[in-house]
This record gives sequence, C-alpha cells and structure tokens, in this order.
Amino acid sequence: MISKRREFEVIVIGGGHAGAEAAWAAANALQATGSGRVALVTMDPSKTGAMSCNPCIGGLAKGQIVREIDALGGLMGLAADATGIQFRVLNASRGPAVHGPRCQSDKYAYAREVQRLLATRPNLVTLAGLVDDFVIEDGRCVGVRYVPAPTDGPETPTDACCGEFGCIDDAEKPITLHARAVVLTTGTFMRAIMHTGQAQEKGGRVGEGSADGISGALKRLGFELGRLKTGTPPRLARESLKLEDLEEQPGDRQPVPFSDMTASDFPALPQTPCWITHTNEQSHTLIRDNLGKAPMYNGQITTAGPRYCPSIEDKVVRFADRTSHHVFLEPESLETNEVYCNGISTSLPAEVQDVIIRSLPGCEDAVVLKYGYAVEYDTILAHQLDATCMTKLVPGLFTAGQINGTSGYEEAAGQGLIAGLNAVRHARGEGLVRVRRDQAYLGVMMDDLVTKVPVEPYRMFTSRAEHRLLLRSDNAATRLTPLGRELGLVDDPRWSVFEARQAARSAIEQDLKQVKCDGERLIDHARRSELTPDDLARLLQQPGRPLADSGLANNLKLRSVLTEILADLQYAGYIERQRREVDRLSTQEAEPLPGGLDYATISGLRREAQLVLDKFKPATLGQAGRLEGVNPADLMVVSVYLNKQASKQAQTA
Repeated sequence: MISKRREFEVIVIGGGHAGAEAAWAAANALQATGSGRVALVTMDPSKTGAMSCNPCIGGLAKGQIVREIDALGGLMGLAADATGIQFRVLNASRGPAVHGPRCQSDKYAYAREVQRLLATRPNLVTLAGLVDDFVIEDGRCVGVRYVPAPTDGPETPTDACCGEFGCIDDAEKPITLHARAVVLTTGTFMRAIMHTGQAQEKGGRVGEGSADGISGALKRLGFELGRLKTGTPPRLARESLKLEDLEEQPGDRQPVPFSDMTASDFPALPQTPCWITHTNEQSHTLIRDNLGKAPMYNGQITTAGPRYCPSIEDKVVRFADRTSHHVFLEPESLETNEVYCNGISTSLPAEVQDVIIRSLPGCEDAVVLKYGYAVEYDTILAHQLDATCMTKLVPGLFTAGQINGTSGYEEAAGQGLIAGLNAVRHARGEGLVRVRRDQAYLGVMMDDLVTKVPVEPYRMFTSRAEHRLLLRSDNAATRLTPLGRELGLVDDPRWSVFEARQAARSAIEQDLKQVKCDGERLIDHARRSELTPDDLARLLQQPGRPLADSGLANNLKLRSVLTEILADLQYAGYIERQRREVDRLSTQEAEPLPGGLDYATISGLRREAQLVLDKFKPATLGQAGRLEGVNPADLMVVSVYLNKQASKQAQTA
C-alpha cells in the first residue's frame, strides 16, 4: 500500500524559472478541479526562483512572453512587478509589434517573492533533495526515486525534506514518490561543468552541485542527449566603481508593469539607474593576447554557446573591425553592492578578467566579487519532444527549460507553464494543449523547439514570429486570458480584472465613435500614428466627455487599454492582412498527422523527407512543413496519401 504522503498528481523536478512556473500552473489547474497535490523537488528550496545570470526580466520578445505568462495566470509577471528596481520599454520609438517591456530586478527579492507566491498554494509541497531516477510502469512515467537532502541535525529534518513523510531515518536514502505525471526542469545542472580558464568545477551554478544521475536515467530510457554551453559575466563591488564618470541609463518616467494584477501603487521598490561603459582597444588587445587561455578557444569546451548572447571573447574575434562594445553596469539588488557587467560574459582566467575589467572606463579600481564562467550541461534533443512539452518516448514525462535547448528565464518559464498545465491534463486523462504560432510567442517557441535541431541555446526574437503584429505585449490579455480561464489557470480575481478591462475597452471604443475632435470623430483622429496613449487619455478626459468622471485618469490599467486600442486602430490594415494569412494557412496548419504513420511506405515521398518525418514525428502538417529537409511537394504527397487512406476507411466502414 502506497503512503498517501508519497502520492502526487504531478511531481516537478527543479526549482528554477521553469520549475517554479510548472509547479504554480499545476497547482492552479488542480485547485480549479478541487483535488490533487503537486511536489516540487529541488536541491535547495532557498534557491527557488534564483536569478543565476542577468537579474532582469523581459526585453525584446522576452517581454511579450512574460505578458503571455501573466495572461495565462502565471507568476513571473507578478514577481517581476513586486521586485523590479528599474522598468523600461525597449524599442519604444518603434512600432508596437516590437515593444519589449523589461525590468531590472532585485535578484534576492525576486527569489523570495517567487517562494512566497508558491507558498500560497496549499496543494503544493516543496521537497529538498535530488531525483536520480524515474519510476516507469508499462512504458509510462509514474513517479521518481527521490533522495532527501541531509537533515539539519539528528532529530530535526529540514522543513522541506523527509519530514514531509515522517521518516527522519530515511534522510539521504532513496524514497519512491508516485505521480501520474512528472515535469523535469534541470536547467543547466544536468552533468554540469563550470569553466573559468583552465579551472573546472562540477555544478550548474556557483556554490551548487550537478545533477548527474538524471542524465544516466534518461539515457537508460533511450533518450538521445546533446550538450550546450552558456556563460555569465563578472560581478563588481559598486563602491569600487567611478559611476559619476559614466553615462547614466534611467528607467521610464512612467513605468509599465507586466501583470494586469499589479496594484496602482506600482512600482513597489525604489527605482535605480544603470550605467553604461564600454570596452576599448586596450581591452580587445588583452583578450586577443589571452585567447589561448579561453576554454572556447583552447579546445577545453567544444559545445556551442548562445550565438546571440556571445562571450566577450567571441565578440572580439567575430567582430574584429569593432574597436568598442557597450557594457551595461546593472545593480543586482538594493540590499547588496553587487553590480552585473552586462556585455562581457567570459570564461577567461580570473587574473585575465581582472585586467580586462580595469581597462573599462569607470572600472579602473574595480573589485571583482564574482568572476565570470562558462557552464556546459546536457540537453534532450528536440526530435524527442512534443509541443505539449511531453516527451515522445515516455508518456507522462514532461520537460521544460534549458533541458530542451533554450536560453533565458522567460523562455524557461513559458515552457514550465505549458508543461505544468499539460502534466495535470495528462494526469486527468484530458487532451493536451498545443498553443498555436498565431496565438502566442509561446506557440512560436514550442513549435520551433520541436521542428528544428538546436545547434545553440534557443533564444526568442520578434523576428521568429511571422504574425508578430498579432502577438503584441499590449494585447496578451485579450489573446490569452479567456484561454487561461477555460483551462483552469485563471482564478476568479484575475478573471474579474480581465472582465473590467474588457468593459473599459468597450466603453472607450464607444466614446471614440461619439466624441468629436477638430471636426472629426475621435476614432478617426486616433488612427494617426503620432497620437500616443497619453494624448488619447487627455482627449477623452476633457470636461464634459464620458471618461472625465470615470476615476481612471491615472490608472495603470486604463493606460494599458488605451495602448492596445491605439495599436489596433493605427495598424488595422496590417493586422487584417495577417489575420487573413492565418486563416489561409489554418487548414494545413491544423491537419493532424498520425503518430504511428510509417513514412517509408508513402509512395513518391523523397527519401530525405521520409527520414526527417520519421525522426521528428510532427503532430500536424504545418509542423511538418517547417522541418528542414521537407518541401511543399513532400507535404502534398503526404496530404494526398492521408486523403486516400481516409477514403478507403470510409468505404470499408
């Protein structure tokens, strides 16, 4: 008889951004159904939600993902708004499709807020320890082998380890936890090795270990693993910098929150500037002279790193004509003196990092608190993953985050939300959810992950979304909150806020049609590209006009609604064109492909296409068309074959 204390609907492994979001989504979805528990297993619960690299949330395309996570009831936007120390909208001077909300976070406050939010879910249990194997029955994942963390003493277990099971003697001994679905979010910890010059240390983050057992467990299940690399820059002591000599980079005067649930007293924390310095010819000479000591250039590291977030060594080599690169000095917390050097990610030896940093203006006397390093880690190759985040090899086993070959907190959190939701749906015997490319950046990301072989960590860009004018940060709630409500992710308070937002939008649109401005209807006046949300608010709030007495004059949510309305009006023609394109492609995009289809038996299908389709097993004809090696003629052959098979089945029925 299995102890009920060891039974869960969903077990989430890993407490990073993917794991936190997966646990949150699973707990919310189960809470909506009224029963079931979630276990979040992590090596150190105090590090849940930790910001291992840049202490920021959002940015270009990433900000859209955070808004989408929030629209679906996620926690990242809530935590960012509560702990942000600088808010900026990137690309604000360009069109709304590429606006990128971003905040610099207090990294310690952020992790605490994530942990606080998770603790509000009574059906979520956090367990300290490691998972080193999976429980497989009839080919399905139905649990894990869990090794609790050591106890604090001979009599008192840590709150989050084996004390949950009342088995103090079992500390550091394997315990079998049972579940109907498991979500694996190991981040950079799977067989992880950190490099600083020739020095190597096991671990996925400074001061923490490596999850070696999971790699072996996955290989025993038949998974093909790859290896990727990422890196991080040095951290400097603020008091050792000559910040008064540098260009200051302030935040926006009117900060924009990520979450629709954020209160009007936003921002919650004091705001702080960042500063801009730069490398120079002296810096570049030092780097070139020491390339032989760089793990990426001396053969010590052979795996690929993120091409769009290169190390300073890569920048100097790849852009040899450049004499300077920007470096952003960004405070990591209001509580400490740590400053993050955004732009000089490096794995050069510590003594080389010292002289390079001191060659930067304002950093001549810099004290290094933590040196930059590179980390190599294992990933699951994409052809083994479905866009629902469930693995194709083992039903009931889901993966999310950097284990899937991605890079970035936001990409990880987005996958975590999808994995947590679908883990619950799998546990309940319900159909799994696939987000479409025209619905969300989350859909673009998941589709890209399962149709492309990663040669570097995947990072989201607005250019990856062919329908990006439909997927703006300002309309994320309109696009996705109704879906989140339908799926059980959006609770009553959030739904009430959404309904109020939509009611305000309807009222404003009605006012726009009725109010005149300079002899024309305000709705026609608003279509002019030079009109801003603040301009529109002033026009609507003039005495005698419907919005004047609404009490929304300086309301954050009103400004958000006006931003969305203006974008819809000013880009109406382009938006309609994209919607027609979506409609035109929707039939092919949604046509399902049988999972057991033997492509080798399809007459007329090229051998290359047969091999690619058999390897990736795409879920739809649309996904098949995005696989490298599959062309439109191949899709036509497959479509004709499926139609013939359907016709034969209809005749014999």
